[in-house]
Amino acid sequence: MNRLGVDYESRPIVVICACYLPDPAAVDYDTILKVVLAQLEQFVENDYTVVLFSGGAVYRPGWKWLFKAYRSLNRRYKKNLKALYIVHPSTWPRIILGTMNAVTRQVINHAISLTSDLHSWMFEMNPKFGAKVHYMDNLSQLARVVPLNQIRIPAAVYQHNLNFEDTITLPESGQDNETKVFGAPLERLMGLDGELGLPKFVQDCIANLTQNGLYVEGLFRRSPNSTMLKQVRSALDRGYPINLAEYDIHISAVLFKLYLRELPESIFPVSIYPRLLQQKRGVSNDGNETDDKQQTVAEFIRSEVLSEVTHNNLVLMMEVFRLLKLVADRHESNKMTSSNLALVMSPNLVRHADVMQEIALSSVSSKDKNSIVDGALTLGTVVKVMIEGYDEIF
Repeated sequence: MNRLGVDYESRPIVVICACYLPDPAAVDYDTILKVVLAQLEQFVENDYTVVLFSGGAVYRPGWKWLFKAYRSLNRRYKKNLKALYIVHPSTWPRIILGTMNAVTRQVINHAISLTSDLHSWMFEMNPKFGAKVHYMDNLSQLARVVPLNQIRIPAAVYQHNLNFEDTITLPESGQDNETKVFGAPLERLMGLDGELGLPKFVQDCIANLTQNGLYVEGLFRRSPNSTMLKQVRSALDRGYPINLAEYDIHISAVLFKLYLRELPESIFPVSIYPRLLQQKRGVSNDGNETDDKQQTVAEFIRSEVLSEVTHNNLVLMMEVFRLLKLVADRHESNKMTSSNLALVMSPNLVRHADVMQEIALSSVSSKDKNSIVDGALTLGTVVKVMIEGYDEIF
């Protein structure tokens, strides 16, 4: 059970998730009930709203415990409850209205085999309570009555929601760009001079990939379930709290690539493309002959590439390549060498009006950080070298 925000009338929202119920054979539900009641104490003296996610449940308490829990509840828990939204209702939450009025996590979540006769008896016990209960078949319906950015929705609930809809539709007033993550300019997310720090999504994504993904084979190469990917992306763009660790690690990896791809301006400015393509011995960027000493690829990146990168982009770039270096260092486990990473990441970092030029710029050569720059470079090669030579280049 969590209190995560306020509803449209500024009442605190208590969120109860059936998917979190433990195995009753391993955990004493009486102890859980005491803990839940103790937590509810902070809400019951004032108006509050409850959202019950009934989908995705694995374990269910027995009848005997259910009625014991119901008898332990008193009017204090019922009086100030203003609305109870049951999301993805099956037969059991529709029948268990009387028990639901105390809003305890265990009582609410798992009485699946009650009969319609019992439902009538319980409803008659609490005739006023029925008006407070509202059934929501999917998350789009819930969004009309509760701001979804105020609650944390578990991955199991998003997965269950796919049985009812592929896309979550917000009420028209909620369709804005204030919380948009993908495609948002860094200046809005980080401040003009980076004073706001890295965007929260980037921090969360890097943290999850670092903690849970470094040894996963095919990280950044493999694709997750596309429908779930779209739902998580949509939730992030709408400002909903998302715990990325609850999802397939490849969702974080693909979202990370999409984030970089959809930045209004790439972290590598297009102004460096001519410099990459004209790096030939004795030839300057304007095509004139020069006697300048040849540079290594690492020296070229420091002097000709990083010098063109804005402060916000440089801060983001350092974190991106720090992560990629950690992945590459574990290539024996994850099979993602610096070359493999450059191949899958570069297309998300290149911007060019000509698709064929974009493909060419994304290619990766065998040059390393100590190679002399004696011909055209590609951004793919630059990415590979920046991964391999992270400590030296940054």
